[in-house]
Amino acid sequence: MENIKIFSKGWNYSQDGPGNRLIYHFQGCNFFCPWCSNPEGISRVGTLKVNKDKLLDEVCPFGAIKNRVLNRSFCKTCIERYCISKNRNEGIVWSCKSYTITEIIEEIKKSKFLFYNEGGVTITGGEPTLQFEPLKVLLFEIRNIGVNAAIETNGSHIKLPELFDSLDLLIMDFKHYDVDFHRHVIGIDNKNTIDNLKKASVAGIKLWIRIPLIPGFNDGIDNIKGFIKAIKTFNQDNVFVELLKYHEYGKIKWAQSGMDYTMKSSFIDTHEYEKYQEMFMKNNIRIINT
Repeated sequence: MENIKIFSKGWNYSQDGPGNRLIYHFQGCNFFCPWCSNPEGISRVGTLKVNKDKLLDEVCPFGAIKNRVLNRSFCKTCIERYCISKNRNEGIVWSCKSYTITEIIEEIKKSKFLFYNEGGVTITGGEPTLQFEPLKVLLFEIRNIGVNAAIETNGSHIKLPELFDSLDLLIMDFKHYDVDFHRHVIGIDNKNTIDNLKKASVAGIKLWIRIPLIPGFNDGIDNIKGFIKAIKTFNQDNVFVELLKYHEYGKIKWAQSGMDYTMKSSFIDTHEYEKYQEMFMKNNIRIINT
């Protein structure tokens, strides 16, 4: 079984599932959302992440770093990568590390006493289903040791329903109800996401649908009506919806990862946000806030 690439792990309370949770961020994503808060997790293999304040010219013997600026064109053909191996430093690091399933399970076992208030493990990304087979095994092992298991996913993997029996909670991002507009902005449609939302809603699994409200992409009354119409086609027994306000928490990481942040600084008005929530509730769709 191949190792799992993880770019971040740590603790979070109630935000990514109930209770106190150990969160694993899997490397790689098949969506390219311009507002992504974890851009270092987009590349499937990983990326160089730079802290300009601590970047030193001398850590690259090939001259890729000058005056604390990295010329990434050098990195495309670099095999040695002395900057993150022989000359390891705080100014430039590789975004992810590889772990065996055994290593992860042992870490979870040691943490079991901290999983209070229905806590457990949440696996997110990036997009965790890009590492589908090791993810499937890992989830089985997590449930096998009696720990609450959740994943947060964009729902695009055609085999996602194979994971339902190993999950206590499924958190799915639903970015747009219009598959063509989704493709236009994000680079891939979300037809599989919508199909998997329908399958999850009738599978008896607890389902949190997360809608990130992005100005100019999916906000406004008409778009909220579109989401409501789509969600009302799902079985509502185990479905909860969370509306997430656009934020810029990940903006600095785009520069650190060598990518341009193209979003304009525009946020969701609080009054509008509350109006959107009311629209869902008036249609008997349960809203949660984490």
